[in-house]
Amino acid sequence: MLDEKENPWHEKIAKQQHEPYNVIVSSVENGFSAHWHKEIEIVYIIEGSMQIGLNTVRHTLSRGDLLFIGSCDIHRYYPNPLGCTKIILQLDKSIFGDYADQMVNRKFKIPQLPPDSLLPANEHRLLHPVVERHILDIYQETEQKMPGHTLVIKARFHDLAAAMIRYLPMEAYPPEERSLRLRQLERLDQVFSYIDQNYQSEITLQSAALVCGFSIHHFSRFFKETAGMNFIHYVNAFRIDKAKLLLQDREASITDIAYQVGFNSIETFNRVFKKQNNCTPTAYRSKK
Repeated sequence: MLDEKENPWHEKIAKQQHEPYNVIVSSVENGFSAHWHKEIEIVYIIEGSMQIGLNTVRHTLSRGDLLFIGSCDIHRYYPNPLGCTKIILQLDKSIFGDYADQMVNRKFKIPQLPPDSLLPANEHRLLHPVVERHILDIYQETEQKMPGHTLVIKARFHDLAAAMIRYLPMEAYPPEERSLRLRQLERLDQVFSYIDQNYQSEITLQSAALVCGFSIHHFSRFFKETAGMNFIHYVNAFRIDKAKLLLQDREASITDIAYQVGFNSIETFNRVFKKQNNCTPTAYRSKK
């Protein structure tokens, strides 16, 4: 079984009031490093646009778009300096009742859905308006908190689950593919843990490959296929995420922060930061 420890790469969802779901309403511009969790996740864009990496594919989402993220799918939220207002729903498999095992052992064939007006006239077109209506109901009840709102939210989540079971195109993972994916995630967890413990120091392909017992060539291919990006790109993104937290302290020197998160020069830090966030560390700090 996959490790349930609480890590930034394996997100153990904090359910609301011990319910098998979570509701997140966010307009922040920060990204989020590659991670996975057993819960199914649905993202709905209210305003703006953003990019989300899902396994090996980067999806660009705009107003009204939906993205369905399957159980144990590796995903990453890319930062957007302009911000993006979105609703993120996370569903534990227990919401699906008798269909629970079916939902977590299948891949979503069409994870991204635009507004229904842009879809062809087929069964997929039924899904968007139904899901959108339930999500907006959940959003309204979450915001207004009228008497009985938790009952309404629970009901809408079950309506949402039923719509996914009926209309979301899926295909079953062959048992051997599912087992292989779980083993890959276990190895990936080892690497992510190694990065978390050593990001302030030098990290090489060779040292990371040793964690998995792979050759450098095998490890490079494994990491890119599993995490959806090359290893050095991930390490830099992880370090930049750490740096953005440290930049909230306006008294801290940007140069000190660069070295603290593992960059060996301020020039490299500034270049990587700007590439990932479309602004310099100084500009980023000034907006906070």
